[in-house]
Amino acid sequence: MIAVLLLAAAPEAHANDLRGRFGLGFPAGLGTVSAISARYALPTKSEAVNVQLEADGGFAAGSSVDPELVAGGRLIYGVVAEDNLSLYAAGGAHYVASGTTDIVRVQPALGAEFFFFGLENLGFGVEWGLNLDFGETTGIRTVSGAPAVTVHYWF
Repeated sequence: MIAVLLLAAAPEAHANDLRGRFGLGFPAGLGTVSAISARYALPTKSEAVNVQLEADGGFAAGSSVDPELVAGGRLIYGVVAEDNLSLYAAGGAHYVASGTTDIVRVQPALGAEFFFFGLENLGFGVEWGLNLDFGETTGIRTVSGAPAVTVHYWF
């Protein structure tokens, strides 16, 4: 009986509204190099519809490593929007240069971004997906470090 009363008195849940906001952070899983990510959540009529554009880039250079560069972008579509949680599908393409090898990486992925209560601007995410590489070396593999971890701060 107490549980029913608590559920009846619970506040209505709302999805974290990211429409028209800009997020800055890092994605893992693009390659062996760390990257910086910028996301923009497109304005939509409903807060439950979450569409984001993402630009990524990163590089590694030094005497002990082969130079590596990663640059590209993704489209992210929210499939499920819950209170402080978004489940999404993503697709992107990246240019990856490692040493003397140049490839184009196509990356379909599924992910979840969650926001802790009281930290509504800081999103933590996990992603699972594939790296489809085309170029001098062609191959398919799961995203490195699967599930990959993402962190974004939303302004």
